[in-house]
Amino acid sequence: MGYKKNRQMRNLYKNILLAGMFALWVVGFSACEDDEIYDFPGDEYNRVYMLDKSTEYKVVQTPISTISSVDFETFLKCTQKASENIKATVEVDNSLIDAFNKENETSYEAMPSSVIQIENATMTIPEGAMAAIDTLRLKLTDDETALEEVNSKNGYLIPLRITTAEGGESKVSTNFYTTYLIVTVTEDNVNHDASESDITGTLVSDQSGWSATTNGTTYSWSSPVNAIFDGNKSTYCYIRDSGEDLCLDINMGKQYTFDAFTFYYGYSWSSYEYGSLTSGMTIYTSDDGINWKSAGEITSSSKICVFYAPVTTQFIRIVNPYTGYTKIKGGIFNVYEK
Repeated sequence: MGYKKNRQMRNLYKNILLAGMFALWVVGFSACEDDEIYDFPGDEYNRVYMLDKSTEYKVVQTPISTISSVDFETFLKCTQKASENIKATVEVDNSLIDAFNKENETSYEAMPSSVIQIENATMTIPEGAMAAIDTLRLKLTDDETALEEVNSKNGYLIPLRITTAEGGESKVSTNFYTTYLIVTVTEDNVNHDASESDITGTLVSDQSGWSATTNGTTYSWSSPVNAIFDGNKSTYCYIRDSGEDLCLDINMGKQYTFDAFTFYYGYSWSSYEYGSLTSGMTIYTSDDGINWKSAGEITSSSKICVFYAPVTTQFIRIVNPYTGYTKIKGGIFNVYEK
């Protein structure tokens, strides 16, 4: 939250500064239109700058692959028409990380240079133009073996900085020369492409001793939460949030090893089954019901959650993030024991 607030204040300051500088430029341009003066007053150099396009990305580690969402693009501009071709270079500058972490109370680490791929780090602003004809592109390598090393729980920071500007009496801007890319790492054991035919376990036949609790409110006209273990899809519970993320905690009484679980409901007058798992839910497991580990996120509505690798656990937590009106509706819950 500290980073976001600081970033918002910094962006607001920059927008105000740009607006003021632009207003002065308009006045100067109107007064000296014949001379085509584009520079900001008082600066003898043509300043090369980069708009702040700071962005957050994710790296998702699964038991069978690593997925990166890092795909960044930007280009450079200058404050007046280039009198001749200008060449400017953008580099990753990890020396900026400590100051960023201190200012924003974060602990991001430097991304290993071996996994960063940059195209067009040196860009050209042609004579007579005010923007580069090249686009800088940054992504992470497709080499999954290398990406497996991108696993810090602290996350990573990729600071980009304009380091050089040459030609046309150009200089690097003194205040618009950096952009920060934040990369967080999550683990995901949920196989989002799996179907029921991929499940190898068998549903547990005896669920006596299983129990469920929730931090939400169960509607009075619905069944109790523990009805999800009675084998009847039409005796469903309907839980709504109480102003926070909605949690359904399931205690199976002992540890089970399973590669999938099912959660759904239905109606006595219909054979159709409705999936209780919805996009955005996160699945957690625990050995003691106190310390929880994320197993992955649900990305589409379904009645099953299939894991890449089997899990062994006693407790399962299903979390539906708070959106103002959040619910969990379920009639049957069970795991496919191996």
